Amino acid sequence: MKMEHSVVIERPIDEVFELATCLRRCVVWRSALLTSTKTSDGPVGVGTTFDQEVRMLGKSRTNTAVITEYQPPRRFVYKHVSGMSAYEARFLFEPAGNGTRFTVDLEGEPASLWLKMVPESLVLRQIRDTITAEMDTLKMMMENEVDLEAALAA
Repeated sequence: MKMEHSVVIERPIDEVFELATCLRRCVVWRSALLTSTKTSDGPVGVGTTFDQEVRMLGKSRTNTAVITEYQPPRRFVYKHVSGMSAYEARFLFEPAGNGTRFTVDLEGEPASLWLKMVPESLVLRQIRDTITAEMDTLKMMMENEVDLEAALAA
């Protein structure tokens, strides 16, 4: 299963990278995430691990992931090592006029039994719709300079 979506955000690449990859503030703009918790010590980088509680198709599950590539402000890649899906997520950033093209590229397979029983076309549509809506939310928040720290505290 593979899915890719891009959005142009009218903000500098450093700002988009910092907000899009923040393991703590991502729950503000990523509607499928209920929680996101860094589980390893030290600064964020290759090898950093984190748990994310994800809600998909009416089910909540915890995924554990590890960052496999960290190249600010261009590339952020993580791989789920346990949970509902075995997949790799690539967050790619490139200049686009006065803004930044932010691309999410997902590739993987369902790992949990209940997801394997759901038709792949339904899972793919749900993922595509969710990612598109989440990226549109991030774009709106960044372009309108919404304070994500305040939103996180609310």
